Amino acid sequence: MTTNGSSAGSEKRKLPRFHITPCQFHDNELKKTFSVQDVSLGGLAIRLVDRSDLPQFAVATVHKGILKIEGMKLPCEFQVRYLRGSLIGAEWENLNPALKEHLDQISSPKHLGMNLKAYDLPDSADTIWYHNPIGVDLLLYLSESKINRWTLYIHHSFISWEQDQAVRTGRALAEDEEGYAHGIVRVETRLIDYDPQADRRLVETAIELIKHASIKEENTRQLILNHLQGVN
Repeated sequence: MTTNGSSAGSEKRKLPRFHITPCQFHDNELKKTFSVQDVSLGGLAIRLVDRSDLPQFAVATVHKGILKIEGMKLPCEFQVRYLRGSLIGAEWENLNPALKEHLDQISSPKHLGMNLKAYDLPDSADTIWYHNPIGVDLLLYLSESKINRWTLYIHHSFISWEQDQAVRTGRALAEDEEGYAHGIVRVETRLIDYDPQADRRLVETAIELIKHASIKEENTRQLILNHLQGVN
């Protein structure tokens, strides 16, 4: 996802992620399997558990292997573009047609929403977290059992609402800070950059996603849709 114009302000927020997800990459040369944190048609992000592997993923290095994602194992090739702490960001090289087709299918807003799953957040009783390893997180923040803020992350973009403010969109980039972990759940720092005005394309994508999202409370779904459909 891309957003329009320069940012209209920025802040830092915490975003939960998994040390280990159902999506994995097996490196043919290193003969090792790594946890994939996010994946999209543009590339993938790998979270290293063992920092001794970091030198193997220097910027500009090319890696070939097998990507295991949503029931399929497909060959892939990528080039490392950035390093942030133990996070490896990479872009696809010579994207395999079968992998592209599979990513197209599982990256549709409908599919992304249908495969959101609720997870517990240790020490965060007032936050409800829905996660899809294909780069999507929905965080609902409660006050006196009522939602007073929500944020939907789609790959590196986000759309959010909070009381007394209009819906806003922007980019969410992982910071170098290592964050902290509870078991396999890691809480990492994201730099939030807001757009000067809401990105209509992202809003429309979010509406389609939320319509099909596996949200427990129908009232919650309708609340978010009302906010999104009210964007001018």
